[in-house]
Amino acid sequence: MKKILIITILISAFSAVQAQEGFLRGIVIDGETGEGLLGATISQQGTSNGVPADFSGGYSLTLPVGVHTIEYRFFSYQTKVVSDIEIKEGEVTLLDVTLGASTTELAEVVVTAKTIRDNEVALLAVQKKSANTMDGISAQSFKKIGDGNLAGAMKRVTGVAVQEGKYVYVRGLGDRYTKTTLNGMSLPGLDPDRNDVQIDIFPTSILENVMVFKTFTPDLAGDFTGGVVNVETKGFPEEKTTKITLGVGYNPDMHFKSDFVTYDGGNTDFLGFDDGTRKLPFDPQTEIPDVSLRDPELENLTKSFNGQMAAKNKTSFMNTKFAISHGNQVNKGKYDIGYGAIFNYQNNIEYYQDAAFGIYTKDPDKDENRLFTQKTRQGQLGTNNVMWSALLNGAIKFDNHELFASFLRTQNGISQASKRLTRDVEQTSQDLNDDILTYTQRSVSNIMIGGKHSFDKLSVKWSNALTFARTYDPDFRVTNIAIVPTSIGGEGHVRYSISSGDGGGIRRFYRDLNEWNENIKADLTYDLSEKNKLKGGFEVLYKSRVFDLHSYFIRRGSENNVENDPNWFLQDDNIWSATNPDGTYVSGGYEAANNYEAKSSVIAAYAMSDMKVTEKLRAIYGVRVEKADMYYTGHDVARGIEYNDEHTLNEINVLPSLNLVYSVSENMNIRTAYGRTLARPSFKEKSIAQILDPISGIFFNGNLDLEQTNINNYDLRVENFFGAGDMFSISGFYKSFDGHIEMVTYDVERSNVTPRNLGSSSVFGVELELRKKLINGFSAGTNLSFAKSKVDTRTVIVNDNLGTTEYDSRVNNARNGETIDTDRAMAGQAPYLINAFVNYADQEGRTNISLAYNVQGENISIVGIGATPDVIVKPFNSLNFNAYRDFGPNGSSRVTFGVNNILAAEKKFVYQNNGTEATYSTFKPGRTFSLKYAYTF
Repeated sequence: MKKILIITILISAFSAVQAQEGFLRGIVIDGETGEGLLGATISQQGTSNGVPADFSGGYSLTLPVGVHTIEYRFFSYQTKVVSDIEIKEGEVTLLDVTLGASTTELAEVVVTAKTIRDNEVALLAVQKKSANTMDGISAQSFKKIGDGNLAGAMKRVTGVAVQEGKYVYVRGLGDRYTKTTLNGMSLPGLDPDRNDVQIDIFPTSILENVMVFKTFTPDLAGDFTGGVVNVETKGFPEEKTTKITLGVGYNPDMHFKSDFVTYDGGNTDFLGFDDGTRKLPFDPQTEIPDVSLRDPELENLTKSFNGQMAAKNKTSFMNTKFAISHGNQVNKGKYDIGYGAIFNYQNNIEYYQDAAFGIYTKDPDKDENRLFTQKTRQGQLGTNNVMWSALLNGAIKFDNHELFASFLRTQNGISQASKRLTRDVEQTSQDLNDDILTYTQRSVSNIMIGGKHSFDKLSVKWSNALTFARTYDPDFRVTNIAIVPTSIGGEGHVRYSISSGDGGGIRRFYRDLNEWNENIKADLTYDLSEKNKLKGGFEVLYKSRVFDLHSYFIRRGSENNVENDPNWFLQDDNIWSATNPDGTYVSGGYEAANNYEAKSSVIAAYAMSDMKVTEKLRAIYGVRVEKADMYYTGHDVARGIEYNDEHTLNEINVLPSLNLVYSVSENMNIRTAYGRTLARPSFKEKSIAQILDPISGIFFNGNLDLEQTNINNYDLRVENFFGAGDMFSISGFYKSFDGHIEMVTYDVERSNVTPRNLGSSSVFGVELELRKKLINGFSAGTNLSFAKSKVDTRTVIVNDNLGTTEYDSRVNNARNGETIDTDRAMAGQAPYLINAFVNYADQEGRTNISLAYNVQGENISIVGIGATPDVIVKPFNSLNFNAYRDFGPNGSSRVTFGVNNILAAEKKFVYQNNGTEATYSTFKPGRTFSLKYAYTF
């Protein structure tokens, strides 16, 4: 009995001691390199209680409850003593500390804990010590400005623009010239017509930082020139935290509108994927019998289609959001185990009551500057955009090793309905009622494992990522019913027609793109001496893609007298049969030219050195070698050519680079860089594919003779980090392109496009950035970019038979007295970008108010040819407000209020020719007010 009592007392005492302890965790950063400082000691002043930092600089120190002073030390580095660190019972206090190199003049530095807790300051420290010229945005900035997804956040980065709400342009260069990676690993694209990644699929709630590398070093993949956008997801958590967020958004022009247009989808639309409701109802290889054969199977196939073809009205709801996250770090002896889980769900509604579209050409009369109207379209457009993402990650640290694994799934479903009136001015001089019903399903699944290991002077980092991506467009339905005046029944009477001669028609199509990537990387770093670090490694990237497109026409035996109701056509009584030859039937089917398979591999190795030439001059130089292969399987029916695993690309590329960093002072750098990079054609571009896009009516023609683009990149930058969170930088850059790739429109058949290598092209520009903390919690900043690009239009062939160039075509269609330049800007290249913000944060960190502005200058969206003028993106003046307030115990509750598009700016694209403009598309998004509540425990 006495033994039991003693054991009970001991256990109780031990528990009491444990309960009166807390944890101090963080990272010790090397001020010279911006990396974690392996072996730094973290100790409680005046005691023997201390721990070493692991190979990534991380530490976890157990301390009794109370206020402490902690010493951070490392041999030949300046000691930092941090006072007033409060430790609470059972809780984790987070503190990252930077140690600078010691000098004889400097003693230890004593600071308080409050002065160094800043995410943005840590990001600037990495930027200051980076081998590359880089910019970035942190999770703290996401919260301040209130951007919900990465597309919104990226617009805040110097020299970065976002086109169409999802495509990144760095220094005015997008598509193939900007690369997006996830935690340093390659990502597949989600658009069959582009080479880049759609970044709107990443909510900011799962992101830690976004880094934009603007200069090349050999440890980066060589297929970029604008920049590499590296998206870093949240990693090893420092403390146990659970957070739940609920939010709503209200737009007076879009929400609670009874005339919102939509259509009936599947039962799982609210989860972002189709449940099979829109699936093609028969095997894609099924041969559709010709109507002349009077085959009863034609009736069965036609009846199998979903009969809904018309958009319907329904009251729209608000935007809604839900998110939950949980993470923890557990210490098990010499093992630190961390795990995290994040789930984010958004359901957004957009409604445009008067979306406008137009097709215009130059007037045949060369004395006339006014653009000639071909078609105008105006009407309602309703969109329901559902997106969710789930991130699971875990890591274990022991000694000088870390193993980690993560899984990311992003799912997006976009249901869209449109009801509009089309006026065909040029061809039929008639009006058409258009009903368009679409659904796009996008998904990315990423599994990644990796490790970091430190062996004295050698460190090793490796990772393997497997990514599956899909873009699935099931059952796009387009109905065009022509309104034809008729003399029957008297003046003003009309009949309805789906005859192509009247401009009418009904189409349905199914498009599916599946791609998977496997990316393997290994990096080895060896500290040759205090002033020279050697780095080398290899990378393997394998890609495989399958693309399918199946297109069908809905026709009738009698197309000239039909009802003005899209749903009428597939009603049972109106479907074709042997006894109803005037009824509705399906035609079309599998077309080999619209489908292809492709695969590629890139095997790379590199070697580089990071050397301090003098105390102030740092040189980062090396070379990367890439072996690239591409294979294509497809069928050109028109020319009777069939390829099976045709070897379409076989290149070995040697890519040197040199980056010099001169430290004028501890906080001021001058950077200069040269690097050779490249851009490769996409699967579809380097092929014999002949694919009709049923939405735009554009006919794509592949080009097997297409070659990769080689680019020489030159950069100069001066940067001054003159205070905690304060910085100024000015950059200049120049890029010359050999074989720049652009989509070229044919001079005669302007609905046909093909990719071509152009001749001489270049881009040069200047970037400026300023961030400054002001008085009483206020801070402000701006970044400006000015760029100019040149494409020699005399090298752009638009007619192979005649050898006509784009310059010839522009001259032949110029207005009288109009001067045509031989050069034009690259598509997507804005002449200027402006970002600015003003921010207020109180001393306690509980209140934050931010006002952010963004605009970019006019740029070419679609390059015109012949009588078709260029399509220009007009400036969109984006002004957004965001404010949050923390309250409750330890600030556990947060309320956030935001207003997007305060100026009610319009999204406008216009045809532009010799000072004259006409509408290509106009959307009025109005203002959106958002309210969120988050609870952390």
